[in-house]
Amino acid sequence: MSDQQTMQTQPSLTTTEIMTILLGCEQTLRFVQASPNYKQIEGFSRFSTSNDLRLGDAIQALLEIHEAILDIEFYSQVEGETNAK
Repeated sequence: MSDQQTMQTQPSLTTTEIMTILLGCEQTLRFVQASPNYKQIEGFSRFSTSNDLRLGDAIQALLEIHEAILDIEFYSQVEGETNAK
């Protein structure tokens, strides 16, 4: 498959859609994290990841990415207003 064909099959998402997906993932992970079954799994002494990461770390990463996107949108608007003057 050529690069051009690959680009045509990849979805084009708006910033709003990206933010919605990220927030949906965060909420889904919070739902899993709150599950008694997941708490039991994470509580096992043999539960480990290569970097000692937990589900809360993934949630925090998504929140930080969401905030970074909000910052970019804010500064883009501010710069746009400054350039328009």
